[in-house]
Amino acid sequence: MSVAALAELGSLLADQSRSTLLVALMDGRAWTVTELAHHATIARSTASEHLSRLHDAGLVVVEAQGRHRYFRLADNYVAQLVETLGGVQLSTPGSRRHFSKVPPALAHARSCYDHLAGQVAVELYEGLVTSGHLMLSVDLVTITVQGRGLFQSLGVDVSMLERSGRPLVRTCLDWTERRHHLAGGLGAALFQVLIDRRWIRRGRQPRSIVITEAGNCALPRLTGSDRTREDVQNNSALAEILRT
Repeated sequence: MSVAALAELGSLLADQSRSTLLVALMDGRAWTVTELAHHATIARSTASEHLSRLHDAGLVVVEAQGRHRYFRLADNYVAQLVETLGGVQLSTPGSRRHFSKVPPALAHARSCYDHLAGQVAVELYEGLVTSGHLMLSVDLVTITVQGRGLFQSLGVDVSMLERSGRPLVRTCLDWTERRHHLAGGLGAALFQVLIDRRWIRRGRQPRSIVITEAGNCALPRLTGSDRTREDVQNNSALAEILRT
């Protein structure tokens, strides 16, 4: 990235309202100007102007459907950029105060574009590592044979994900937990599995995720937090998870 491009990006993100709109779009879904304006507590005309600038910069895209125009992040790379920058904690008193204002519900569980974030996501990732489904070496994380079996049993086509061109397994620094959660193709696929199995559901606000009663029962067993590593890897334990 050139210095000029970096400065232009910085000027776009320097406005708190524009940054708020980008963070709201980390929900992964498309939202109207009115919905985004309400979320950012700004006038609709102001939100429209900000979104126009973000669109011109290639950070968001717009899709017309009937009389409505829906905005979403341009792609996964933009989402990764926003999440990475959000994870940078500046050593200033103001940044510490801002960090403390994160709503507890979002800190517990939220969407990070197309994957799960928050305390639940961090525990899920760490549980998959502890149980041997993911292997962590230095700064590289890979899926193990046991992990392939687990994800295939959940309905995830790991081979297809590997051919997609997107990194299969990637970690993302969680900006509220300051630890990693699972991203990449596998993180996105797991997020969809959790929704399809109704272990989680989207909340009313952008990015908000609610853990269902079924999810509260299934997720600890999936991560192995209530059993030994050997128990999680055996077929009977997997069958119990899949019946949930």
